[in-house]
Amino acid sequence: MANFDSDEGRVLWFGKVKDANDPLMLNRIRVDFGTKNNAAILSAIPKTKNGKETKDGDDLKPEFKWSEIDSFCCLPLLPLFLNVTPKKDESVNIIFPHTNYKYDEQYYVQGTFSSPLSTYRENFNAQRMFASKNRLESPMLLKNPLNNEYYITKTKGVFIEPEDIGLMGRGTCDIVVKDRHVLLRAGKSTTIPDNANKEINVKTTRSFVQLSDFGQREIPLPNLETVKLQETVSFVKMLIEWHIINPENAHNKFTYSVSLYRLPEKKEYNTQNLRVDSDVDSNDKALVFRMGFSAEGVFDLTQKIIKFIGQCNDGEINIPPYSITKVDNQFPLFFRPSPETLSVMESPSSGVEFSNVTAIGLSIDYKSQKNGTGIIFSKDKLGQQFSVIKDIQEQKEVKNDAPITYNITGADKLLFLSHESRVPSKKQITLDETTVYGIEQSYLIANVLPNTDPMVRGDELMKFMNLIVRFLASHVHPFPGMPPVPQATDGTNISDILQQLASAPDTILNQNIRIN
Repeated sequence: MANFDSDEGRVLWFGKVKDANDPLMLNRIRVDFGTKNNAAILSAIPKTKNGKETKDGDDLKPEFKWSEIDSFCCLPLLPLFLNVTPKKDESVNIIFPHTNYKYDEQYYVQGTFSSPLSTYRENFNAQRMFASKNRLESPMLLKNPLNNEYYITKTKGVFIEPEDIGLMGRGTCDIVVKDRHVLLRAGKSTTIPDNANKEINVKTTRSFVQLSDFGQREIPLPNLETVKLQETVSFVKMLIEWHIINPENAHNKFTYSVSLYRLPEKKEYNTQNLRVDSDVDSNDKALVFRMGFSAEGVFDLTQKIIKFIGQCNDGEINIPPYSITKVDNQFPLFFRPSPETLSVMESPSSGVEFSNVTAIGLSIDYKSQKNGTGIIFSKDKLGQQFSVIKDIQEQKEVKNDAPITYNITGADKLLFLSHESRVPSKKQITLDETTVYGIEQSYLIANVLPNTDPMVRGDELMKFMNLIVRFLASHVHPFPGMPPVPQATDGTNISDILQQLASAPDTILNQNIRIN
């Protein structure tokens, strides 16, 4: 603590709050000036007043505290209309108008805080350590000084920004005055800022009132709807590869095999990426079935390959002499020549190998999928598939010469109460003197919620009324005097009316917005 006697010309000092409960409710505080100074100040106060002892140990007796002889009492420098009273053990800056009247007339303002994360309460030592530059400790930064962005994204919006004017409470409440908006908020953060190392995040279910003045008016127009085709992309589940073992055969007697593999779900094996020449790791090929034949001509060979593909599509392979094999979860199914066979097809020459394999490929024509290559996307659906996507774009007209204002209120529950309203079937809600400084939740639950009514959703009510009117206008009776036929001539029916009536407490009524 600074030594008062070493600098008589000084008018700004620092103190620690030891009592803030002013019996006059004038926001005065009693201050600890430091051990040495306290003793000097106390010794200068008269020992008696009106025949009574004024002192008790190192302080005044209770009846003389806050009185005209209390030199530890400081007046607020801010007017009474702004109630910013520090808490016990917090730092205050003390101002003396003139050193000749030291301790007779003195004012205070709230001391500096080391972080907005500790505004709920901060002790004198932490505040003074932050205020003294030669003893500055590094508090946790909320924003990156390089780009002014918050380190924790969810903290953005909790504290009042430098460009705005505000009144910040010590907990989760504040008032923010922006250029065109005023915010009154309660529950703005998930936790109370009572620790400089605590993470403070925004609370989306805050209670708030927002008054806004928008400089332009946005008028919604009918949505613009366009339709486009979008390729459907799926993982290929199975792969068929046909392989000509002796393409050099010049006598139309071929040895060949056809294999069915299951593939893992990898991006490179989806319907968009898998092609006839795509590399498929041998470790990714899980063999499901393989058949092989020899000494067959092009016609018999190609017919068996086409049959094999078709049976995989149908879910059962039945090609003698092989056993019948069930195939499931096979789509999308891709078929192609083996990499070895494809290399021959892609090496044009006058040789017999190229001629044979090319002829075989051209003959493997499965439902318009040519050259022995194709995809069965789902049962009997060949080729790449597309889905119709509706693109809905919101349209609006902006009028710069027509400003508009909004009053927005939000909370988990909204209650609108009138002192004079009363529903005969409910108790009148009395907002007596115990509720003037705030209504407790227990009182709301016990006395307010049971005696209020939910607000009506107008659009939902109109839908219900329209349904009733349509039924009344178009219903018929089987015979005079008998109840109406359950379904009216326009298609409306009694069961729909009863169903909507049963759901009305949650659809037509909003239980969270209530009035008395």
